[in-house]
Amino acid sequence: MITAMRRRVGFLLMGSMFLMAGWLTGQQGAKTEKTTIHAMAWTMAEGATEQDFENFKRATEEFLMTMPGLKRAWVGKLRKPLVVGDITRTHGTVLEFDDLKSKEAYPGHASRVPWAAAFSKVRVPSSTYFDLIGE
Repeated sequence: MITAMRRRVGFLLMGSMFLMAGWLTGQQGAKTEKTTIHAMAWTMAEGATEQDFENFKRATEEFLMTMPGLKRAWVGKLRKPLVVGDITRTHGTVLEFDDLKSKEAYPGHASRVPWAAAFSKVRVPSSTYFDLIGE
């Protein structure tokens, strides 16, 4: 009888812990972000190879580890091409910064140099971009 009671109490405690964990996860997911997003749509250069693209992705990972305030980065092909005037954008890169100050510092930061060099090997010069400042 005592063993059955302990088992019920144990299940009740475990259930309560799962309920709280789920509730906390839901609370975190329901908030809007206060970060700054720098999103770029770009066109793959004609002579760019798959290895050039892999090098750019690797350079983006390294940039993520060395650029202060850079939280996350995405690199990939757009689900469907983005047509801007007579230019078709096929790929995208998104950089998420802690805040606007970090984003504004990134163009002049030394760790951007190798990243920009790898980027220039895979894309046609110029991108279509926008910044989103989380509120």
